[in-house]
Amino acid sequence: MIQEVQSQWNEMPEKDIALICSKYKISRPTARRYIQMPAEEIQGMDRPRKSKHSAGRRGNAYVNIIYKMMRDGHADDTIYFYLRHTGIKDPSTTIWFYLSCISQNNFPGRKKIHSMKMLEDCYPDDVTVIKRDEILKYILTKNPKSKRNKTVEEHINLIKEHYPAVRWTEDVFQTFHSALMEKEPSKIDDFLEKYTDSSLKGFCECIKKDIAPVKNAISLEVSSGFVEGNNNKFKLIKRIVYGRAKLVNLSKKCFLAFMPKMKGFELSKLI
Repeated sequence: MIQEVQSQWNEMPEKDIALICSKYKISRPTARRYIQMPAEEIQGMDRPRKSKHSAGRRGNAYVNIIYKMMRDGHADDTIYFYLRHTGIKDPSTTIWFYLSCISQNNFPGRKKIHSMKMLEDCYPDDVTVIKRDEILKYILTKNPKSKRNKTVEEHINLIKEHYPAVRWTEDVFQTFHSALMEKEPSKIDDFLEKYTDSSLKGFCECIKKDIAPVKNAISLEVSSGFVEGNNNKFKLIKRIVYGRAKLVNLSKKCFLAFMPKMKGFELSKLI
């Protein structure tokens, strides 16, 4: 844009800086600076410079690069990877924000590429992309009625072969799941013995501290949960009938049926 301003200024028979300001939507001081800027300084803008300014203003180092490449007809993905090649290490979201704003404000009819679309198009047609969360969801799904990812299912054995951590994670989950669901408290001891010396040491130590309520919850059909040391029948009834309401509210509900028959009953006392 600076070169365009200088070219426009040199071609004007009668110098009128107001026309430059109006055409390029810039202030008079900016227009004067652009007109007087030497060619060496303009060319130097192509090279990113370290800035002491805040992160929100780092884009100034490559705004002109983006503008010039868009003016020359380059696509967004070409500009993005060129900036990376020159050493720009700003977050991808920041770079794409500048790409979007500059394109929208200066080239309204220009075709834009969404950042996620560009990343998807980077993979060749013969490459199968499987994300980490898809693998985790597949190996941690136990419900047979749940729909499983067919792509992961086709490649899971190959994934386990190349990434042993996936097989290990699945084995840990299967062992822990069977220990909880098969109603055999002894299996939790086997789990702790097997994985205490692994990266799950902290998890195993926490279970050992509360081993009694854990085994209690595993062995009995009805339980207060893993956090209780024993089965509190009153709490079980309260949760089944009234949910997790506070004991004060539960007592008011119980007494309400009998209080109208009591002398001096006042409904306002329950509020």
